[in-house]
Amino acid sequence: MPALLRLRHLGLLGCYRQQSYERLKRGEFEELENLRGLGHLLISIRIAQGVSQRELARRLDVHESQVSRDERNEYFGITLERAIKILDALDVRLRTKVESESLRAMAGV
Repeated sequence: MPALLRLRHLGLLGCYRQQSYERLKRGEFEELENLRGLGHLLISIRIAQGVSQRELARRLDVHESQVSRDERNEYFGITLERAIKILDALDVRLRTKVESESLRAMAGV
């Protein structure tokens, strides 16, 4: 990629990240589907609340490097139990909505 194009790309990426960060600070989060993106959501909630990795680690009674490593991997492979502990530490309640085409069809809706 030519240098000028790369700089433009990086500039747009920086602008996108800034807009994304501003949405997080306003508490605007993307919806999850079948829990895909849960790790990204956990990170987003922490950022939106202004909680540092160090503070989250303190609340979870783990080392800061553990939170840093987990977030770097977007909590890949996280257990539901661990996700609940993080949500509790951030004082957040996650609600779910179950939708099923086959259940609707059976109910005649």
